[in-house]
Amino acid sequence: MTISRFLEYALCRRDTLSDLERAVLRDIPVHPAKYQGGEIIVHQGAAPKRSCLLVKGMATREHRFNERAKITSALHVPGDFVDLHAFLLTEIDHDVVAQGECSVEFVDRDILEEISRENPHLIRLLWHHTLIDAKLHRVWIATRARLSAFERTGHMMCELHARLSVVGLVEDNAFHCPIDQRKLAGILGYSAVHMNRAVQKLRAHQLLEWSRGRVRLPDPDALASLVGFDPDYLELTPTHR
Repeated sequence: MTISRFLEYALCRRDTLSDLERAVLRDIPVHPAKYQGGEIIVHQGAAPKRSCLLVKGMATREHRFNERAKITSALHVPGDFVDLHAFLLTEIDHDVVAQGECSVEFVDRDILEEISRENPHLIRLLWHHTLIDAKLHRVWIATRARLSAFERTGHMMCELHARLSVVGLVEDNAFHCPIDQRKLAGILGYSAVHMNRAVQKLRAHQLLEWSRGRVRLPDPDALASLVGFDPDYLELTPTHR
């Protein structure tokens, strides 16, 4: 089996790929797998012998400090190489956990090494992929420190809308979201009460519709303006790299 088109969509949004580069991407052999909600896709402490591309569902990056304490540092969507940043590391310092049903594709490390030798432009784009991941981390830190629960929840919805648009998973400003309010509260570090208040306030402003795993932003621009969302950190403008 060869790799899904989501990675190609994500890379094409940020640069122009030649026909040869598209062919290289489409011919990457993968090992597909499926996970249920709560299952660990990538284990903390594992030696990275392959990289994992998320192709369906959502997953979180979680850091375990003991059996009871964990912190979420990232939320992954289809098209994300969830552990590509560990390509040159001896072990992975976090779990990647399925949030609802997930489908992934594993790419062997030697395949990526071959691409890096023979396709320098492609490997630059994959490296750029990890740099965007790092920018997401920095924005998460900044929004956690500076935004209210209402603003941060709205900011997260804007971010998900933008990221899922890149891979063609937004229609009529709506997208599938397997994460419910309780789970999102845990991801963002809020109580269920604070999250409920934030969501109700967004609904009162008629800027959020969220029901049965479907999120819709009636006016994404108005929501972005209200919560201070600027998509520049997602690097969505095509540029030769």
